[in-house]
Amino acid sequence: MYPPDLEKTAKCLGDDSGLCADDVLMIHRCVRCAKLLAPITSGCSSCGSGELERVPSSGAGSVVSWRVVDQASSDRPGRLVPLTIAIVALDEGPWVYTSLEGEIPSSPGRSVRVRFQPHPWEDRFPVFAVSADPRNSA
Repeated sequence: MYPPDLEKTAKCLGDDSGLCADDVLMIHRCVRCAKLLAPITSGCSSCGSGELERVPSSGAGSVVSWRVVDQASSDRPGRLVPLTIAIVALDEGPWVYTSLEGEIPSSPGRSVRVRFQPHPWEDRFPVFAVSADPRNSA
């Protein structure tokens, strides 16, 4: 599912979210039943346990749904800039709300692959970039 060496080396940063550690997207795993869950989760949807641990994600996934919306520009007051928001199904299973960088190819019936892009977050959601290779899963 994810390289074992990531679990040993990844540690949560001192931020409140705990979503990203050492440039790795962190997700939750239920201690009781081992179900993998989205980063912003307070309890297990399978067994109801509130005992969750953070584990590293591969950061790869496929776009489930997306939409382009207008967002206020931070460097040009009064102007709107496009922002692509999306739901990404991580290869490990959980779905995450995110924003995307890069152009979404218009290929009906073909999955759009993405990778987590570590950089300082301005919002509460992680950022993913469209992968050039649709078969890229690592």
